[in-house]
Amino acid sequence: MKTVKYSLSDSDIEAITFALSILPSLGLDDNKLQAANNYQLCTSAGAKLISRNFDISDNEARVISCALQAVQLINSGGLSFVSSDVKKRCSNYLFTVNKLVSVLGL
Repeated sequence: MKTVKYSLSDSDIEAITFALSILPSLGLDDNKLQAANNYQLCTSAGAKLISRNFDISDNEARVISCALQAVQLINSGGLSFVSSDVKKRCSNYLFTVNKLVSVLGL
């Protein structure tokens, strides 16, 4: 995995933790085992970011990437099955998520 040198702001961490919080509910996993693993990775990555521990594993980085891309897809209308409430909450992070996806090369 490539190394990215970027200092996360408070708003970046808020956007990422939001994305991690909704990813498991989207049902994008292939099976229950993958869903359980991804849920645990979302939880551990979110906890690390909140405590400013940036020792993120490759798998935690993967779920962060997936979560940000999912929010970006929701904001662009690419995941139409998502509720209007979730769409509205995702729109609050439109600019920050787009910036992060670009900066992180996702």
